Amino acid sequence: MENLKLDDFTKYKFLSGVKYSPNGKKAGFIVHRMDVEENCYLSNLWIYDIEKESYNKLTSFGKETSFIWLNDCENILFPSIRDENDREKADQGEIFTQYYRININGGEAEKAFKIPLKVEAIRQIDENNFLIIGEYNINKVNLNDLEGKEREEQAKKIKDEKDYEVLDEIPFWSNGDGFTNKNRNRLYIYNTEKNLLNPITDEYTNVLNFNLSADKTEIVFIANSYKGKMPLNDDIYIYCIKSGELKKVSPYEYFNYEYVNFMSKETLIFLGSSMKNYGVNENSKFYKMDMKTNETICLTEGKDFSTWDSVGSDSRYGNSQHILKDGRYIYFITTEMDNSYINRIDENGNIKKITKGKGSVDGFDVINGNVIMIAMRRLKLEELYKIDNEKEVQITDFNGWVIYDKKLSRPERINVETAPGVTIEGWILKPVDFEDGKKYPAILDVHGGPKTVYGEVFFHEMQYWANHGYAVFFCNPRGSDGRGNEFADIRGKYGTIDYDDLMKFTDAVLEKYSFIDKDR
Repeated sequence: MENLKLDDFTKYKFLSGVKYSPNGKKAGFIVHRMDVEENCYLSNLWIYDIEKESYNKLTSFGKETSFIWLNDCENILFPSIRDENDREKADQGEIFTQYYRININGGEAEKAFKIPLKVEAIRQIDENNFLIIGEYNINKVNLNDLEGKEREEQAKKIKDEKDYEVLDEIPFWSNGDGFTNKNRNRLYIYNTEKNLLNPITDEYTNVLNFNLSADKTEIVFIANSYKGKMPLNDDIYIYCIKSGELKKVSPYEYFNYEYVNFMSKETLIFLGSSMKNYGVNENSKFYKMDMKTNETICLTEGKDFSTWDSVGSDSRYGNSQHILKDGRYIYFITTEMDNSYINRIDENGNIKKITKGKGSVDGFDVINGNVIMIAMRRLKLEELYKIDNEKEVQITDFNGWVIYDKKLSRPERINVETAPGVTIEGWILKPVDFEDGKKYPAILDVHGGPKTVYGEVFFHEMQYWANHGYAVFFCNPRGSDGRGNEFADIRGKYGTIDYDDLMKFTDAVLEKYSFIDKDR
């Protein structure tokens, strides 16, 4: 075995976006890898055949970062810019999303349709209609609508104004997205036959997520509307596709709604919090609402868990599903202590833990109760897994070479009491090729967030240090996720109790591990 190198990071494969075909016979997912010379990620679509238990690469262009299955179960729709003409238009400042269609049984991808928006999410309603969330900015001119001299003038204006931004609302910036001033995610129905884009929400309403009813006649979504300053609360709306009626159905006025879906024609399930006790980062609860009476009950009263994966790693890329409906259940991820799990809940509030393995679940899909997921287990990087008779079965082996060929340091757990009744979880990675009697420098690694956690999953940076003569120690101080609201809540205490935990943990590590050179 050889030492882990810094540039080994550029050889890893990252998985995202796993989705079953509508009939459950196939699953698609995206595999990302780095292109160092071009300073970008190359992303391609792969298909897993459930019956044959085999997977193969479907696209090779390197730009396929997302996709949806079409209702026929044979074709996949994905956005990409592939031809020179589209690339030139995009360089001029024209905003659009070009979709391609590809058959999973073979053949070249063909242009399907072009939407004059930056599409953030898309769902097929029927053969000719799609429900989309598209980015809209009331201050920006869309070159799609212009021709000739007017187009040339506006294209020049866009180019001239690229070096500054007008900021007149808050927030005006989002990590990963850059400037967001006046940007709104609007909900539309797009008709491919007529090439018609019909907006459901107005230019000041920001849609967070949506779901279709089982018969695809209604849309339920979460949104907020604002000018100047974005509110912390939002609302639930239902839109009737046939009549065009839009109505607000929020049972609570000042509430942070995170997810909503139809459990039946009469019942909604939603996830959210009032933010009254622990602010914007308060753990959400599940609620059931009767749409006829508006009667709402909390399904997880007394529960205190975060409903997302917050286990940290520097070896991920891409977006995946973290909550969804299948049959009579809502499936969702929780972070508990230093691991994340898939769970399900029914409309009576009964919860079952679906996965029990240590590590992190980075995304998943479910159809007819069959679970497929992207996960990190032990020191393995991301791979695709399925649940078979309540046991995890690894499907892919994109990153096995890291385990087989590279020297890795296994984390050793250290629990430290830092205050009366407060025990902090932590770990140490010894240097690889550790020798008794030898002194080693050490690095204290501190996670951000604050509401995230370290776990025992692969972390390239830490393993690289351990491969180059360093001990690495890290912990989850107060403010971290996975242990309930009270433990995570450090509003007004930043740099106090969390810092104390880190320093007491450091003292405990230095006392326990005499091989650490205290001067280094």
